[in-house]
Order: sequence, then C-alpha cells, then structure tokens
Amino acid sequence: MKLKPLFFTLFLSLASLVSAAENDTTENNDSSNAGTEDTTKTDGAIASRVMPNPSRQRQADLALAQTPETEVVWLALDNEKQLALLQQATTATPTGSILIFTDPTTGADWPDLIHPLRTQLTEYGWNTLSLSLPTPPSVAVPERTLPSLQNRNQIQTPETAPESNAALNAETNPNANTETAAVDSQTAADTTETATPEELITNYQQQIVTLGNLAANRLAEVPGEITVILGVGEGAVWAMHYFAQDELQENRFLVLLDPMQPKGINTPELLQMLKDSQAAILDLWFNNNRYQQQQAILRKHTALRSGNPGYRQIRLNQRSNDPRKEPLWLTRQVRGILKNHLITIQPTQKNSNPAPAGELTPGS
Repeated sequence: MKLKPLFFTLFLSLASLVSAAENDTTENNDSSNAGTEDTTKTDGAIASRVMPNPSRQRQADLALAQTPETEVVWLALDNEKQLALLQQATTATPTGSILIFTDPTTGADWPDLIHPLRTQLTEYGWNTLSLSLPTPPSVAVPERTLPSLQNRNQIQTPETAPESNAALNAETNPNANTETAAVDSQTAADTTETATPEELITNYQQQIVTLGNLAANRLAEVPGEITVILGVGEGAVWAMHYFAQDELQENRFLVLLDPMQPKGINTPELLQMLKDSQAAILDLWFNNNRYQQQQAILRKHTALRSGNPGYRQIRLNQRSNDPRKEPLWLTRQVRGILKNHLITIQPTQKNSNPAPAGELTPGS
C-alpha cells in the first residue's frame, strides 16, 4: 500500500520534466525562426532562378575545345552571341573563302561533316568560316479547350454554361466580376504580345540574313577573291535563303551539300527558291537511301524547268572502307568539284549554249 504514493510521485515528476523539455524546445525553435526571418529581411528579396541555356553552353564548351589554329569569333545577334569558327588557308595567296551554314541541330564543328571540311579545305587554299545557326522557333502547343477529365454528364452546353457559371461565381465570390475582368484583360495583353508562327519565322529569317552579313564582313578581312556559300543539311535551305537576298554579287557562289527541307511551319521552300534562281548552284548529294534519291531527282527536275544554266547536280561517292582514306573522303571530292565546276563559272554571264542541268558523277 505504501508503494502507490511512491509511484504516483514518480509519475508526476517525470511528467513535469517532459513538459519543461517541450517548452524549452519550442522557445528555441521560435528564436531560430525569428533569426531566419530577420536574416531574410535584411538580405532582401530572394534571387530569381536563372534558367539554363543548353545551346549557349554547348557553344561555350565548343569554343574552349578549339586548337590555336582556329580563331573563335562571336557574332552579336539580338543581344546574344553566336559562335563562328574561322580558319585561314595555309597558302600565301588563298583561292577564296567558304562560309559554311551548318544544320541548326548540329553545330559549327560537327565531327561527321563540318569539322573535316572546315579544317582540311584550308590545305587547298580556302579560308573557312563555320557558323552556328540559332535554334529555329518552335510552334506553341495549343491549349486544351475540352474538359476531357470530367464526367460527360457534368459538361455544360454553351447555352447554359455562361449563366450557370456567372450565377455560381456571384454566389460564392461577390468580387467575381471584377476579378474576371482583370484576368480577361491580362489574357488579352498576353495574346497581343505573343507572336504568331508567321512572325516568328519571319524574325528568324531576318536573323539568318543578319548573321550571314556579319560573317561575310569578317571574311572580307582575310585574303581571297571568291566567296562560296556552303549549306549542309537543313542549313542548305538557310544558306540559299541568305544567298537569294543578293544573287548578283560577282565571284559569289552557292553550294548545297546533302540539302534537307526543314520540317517547321512557314520555312522557306527549297524547291521554290531553286525555281526562282538563275545563279550558279552546285547541288551535292549522297545516295544513301531512296528518300535522298527521290529528293535529288525532284530538285534536278525543278532546276531543269526553270532553265537555270548555272545549276549542276553531282552525286558524291560513298564513304571509303579504308580507314587510311576516311579522313579525306569528302574533302577531296568537294575540293575537286570546286576547282572543276565552280571557279570558272561567271554567275553574271549566261552561256549562249548552256549544258543541261543534269546529274554529274565525280570525275565527270
């Protein structure tokens, strides 16, 4: 019987100790939180998050990876900088300069095609300047307009939806009309500021022309009389778009290497530009698959119908299986084609008896 008062006393003592410990912990947390709030207020607003730019980072990394023989050139374009790689010819009297429009999905030093061309053609008397094109605009995903996740029985018809929604908003929120008007005005402002796909692609086309002019001005500072505009892949379409702005310049030629039509909306049509052009154009293509063959035939027929005497289409040889010849398989072909079919052409003068714009094979 004497043990019960003892147990009761011990229980009360433990309860008081636990309560005191909890009070101390609460006070410590309050004091630490108060210190954090003061620090936040003293330091000011939280810094906004900076979104990463993968394209800019790739260009910066690519610039750092270049050898001393390559000059890294940054071209200012709409408050941003685009990477260009300049490599001068290894001869005292260069033949000319080659301005390379790369595919927007690759870069200024793509190892498969761009790197061997821009570095190896310098040994044959050509200056090379390889451009990194800005990323083409993408079409915005349209907003979902149907409440697909709702029950079909709950979907309101257009006749009843405005009245029911207005009544519900009036009951639940007296300021609904004011808030709705504010949201509508903000939405209208955002819609006005949002550019249409046509405006986006028009702005991108102007960027390409500006970028090409900046690169041409840089090439004008190095020796060489002839300028070749070389477009690779989808870059061939943008190269021809830039070239078409002024086709009457002397000693200026266009070369399309494995051209591909971009899949974007309202982009320049390669076939239409070929139809409208009367300039000297070399169309080089690989016979890797049936699609490339069909597109090459389509381009050749379009040029034949236009009556352009300066158009030539040449099918390139396939890659060599010999690893000793692999590094120069493309450069030697392009160098020979430029020497035999391009340098002697005068784009401002039409031949009285022009050769048909047929397909030529290497060595023809």
